[in-house]
Amino acid sequence: MQKPNLFVRILRVLMSRVARVTVTGAEHLDGPGGKIVVCNHVGWSDPLWVGYAALPRKLHQMAKKELFETKLGAWFVSSGGGFPVDRGSPSTATIRQVVSLVQAGQLVLIFPGGTRNAENPEAKRGAATIALRAKGQIVPAHFDGPGEIRASHFFTRPRIRITFGPPIVLPPDATANKESALALTVAMDEAMKRVAEQRPT
Repeated sequence: MQKPNLFVRILRVLMSRVARVTVTGAEHLDGPGGKIVVCNHVGWSDPLWVGYAALPRKLHQMAKKELFETKLGAWFVSSGGGFPVDRGSPSTATIRQVVSLVQAGQLVLIFPGGTRNAENPEAKRGAATIALRAKGQIVPAHFDGPGEIRASHFFTRPRIRITFGPPIVLPPDATANKESALALTVAMDEAMKRVAEQRPT
């Protein structure tokens, strides 16, 4: 398992001071082969918290390309595993990058609902198609907590819960056709809902 870089280790210490974090099921991220982690999207901070919950594993994730317009922003986001994407119109190059990461045995975080929503978003076919192309497992996850980090959290330390469920393992002969993608979308959505229902209280 790759050791987190200095930036990530410092960020880990800071984040542990601003919330009481409970992580359940992180063992589902282990094992051979790359995995796609699919999670509900609450706000701008949940990618940070899901990445925090995965440590010491590195969790790659898409980040809007505007965050890479400055050297400081690009360094900050890429240090945490982010890579640029035009979220309004993801390119085939972005899809290929995700597929390559998964095929290389890496973990990649995707928010299949796309937009921020406090409710469990419906999983979209795009994430299923990527998983089928990459031949990777899908790990359903659920984030429960505030969608942003505030200075006041250093004093109030809100409770945050991140839950990972058992992976969906694709059959060896799975193909990235429309029917397979639709079936996997349904299975993925049901798995995400089960994880949300089983999260610790």
